Amino acid sequence: MDTRVRTAVRATRQRLGMQQQVLAEAIGVSRQTLSLIEAGETVPSTQIALALARELRCRVEDLFSLHRDGQVIEAELASEAEPSARGARKRRVSLGWVADRWVARALETDEALALGTPADGIATLSTEKGKTKARVRPLRDVESLQRNLLVAGCDPALGVLGRHLEERFRGPRLHWIEKASRPALEELAQKRVHIAGMHLLGQGSAGDNATAVRERFGSEPMVLVTLASWEQGFVSRAERKYRSASDMERKGTRIIAREAGAGAQELLEAVFRKAGRAWKHDTPVAIARGHRAVAQMVAMGIGDVGVATRSAAASFGLHFEALAEARFDLVFPAALAAQPQVQALLDCLASARFRQDIAGMTGYETARTGMACTEAQA
Repeated sequence: MDTRVRTAVRATRQRLGMQQQVLAEAIGVSRQTLSLIEAGETVPSTQIALALARELRCRVEDLFSLHRDGQVIEAELASEAEPSARGARKRRVSLGWVADRWVARALETDEALALGTPADGIATLSTEKGKTKARVRPLRDVESLQRNLLVAGCDPALGVLGRHLEERFRGPRLHWIEKASRPALEELAQKRVHIAGMHLLGQGSAGDNATAVRERFGSEPMVLVTLASWEQGFVSRAERKYRSASDMERKGTRIIAREAGAGAQELLEAVFRKAGRAWKHDTPVAIARGHRAVAQMVAMGIGDVGVATRSAAASFGLHFEALAEARFDLVFPAALAAQPQVQALLDCLASARFRQDIAGMTGYETARTGMACTEAQA
């Protein structure tokens, strides 16, 4: 198997707007020599590699990596995609090194979030003894893939956090897997993601973030860090506003619900209980996956009312009636806290730039952003 050195020198230089001649002079080589390095036709000495990293304000491993032609990664498939009945099929996947094994997640072509995500590799799926296996040909070097973070949760700010992480550290990549709170926590428990995002409101058994974590993970040391707080409430069209549970008794009201385990769904059911009404699972006209999906269905006229964030309501010009404030926390095993990519994520969370960015999102409050919730240290 042929092993080659891949270089990102040209791409990094161009991203910084630096001329080739200027960089060549700064590191003490000719322009011709730098051209050969950028083309991957010559491997620089350690001294020149360090000088390049200094001038391009990054690490040597961000500029140079080993790549093996024909390399294949054996991975566990952790998403719903299945091979076709005719046998193996190829799928775009993201990859993460979780609990000492590779985890692949199919980038489904019908999800907008996945469509905008560059794949880490192309997987051939096959079924053996009832289990789906993924043999992945990586599209990036393995060292970079091992720094990926797989994060499950429902807050769109996770996508913003991922971009900040990539821009600030030019290395770790955050793959956002959109999941409701309890399913995200289960993904973490099954070691299919590094981090879970959740927002639960303190209603019923394990009805707040720290309690839910302790109930699921027992005495295992876990860390909770706040990403942001935001309001949840009824979203409805301006011409037919819903302000309370009694309004939902209007004849013909069509309710958009969330999937089981979503914090918004637990809030909706709590509203019904408080009003002395029993929630019936055949009540909703549709089940939405995510806050924006609820708002979009209401805006399209599929339903009349649902529970979502103020931000989602504002995105579709809907009326919003606040019901409760939710704190969205990131949860991960304490053993991961020392990993460089997790440290980089925490640095981004605590940065003034990130806080100012998400504070500009409608309905977001950042007073606790980046703060650890010490009561979760079970």
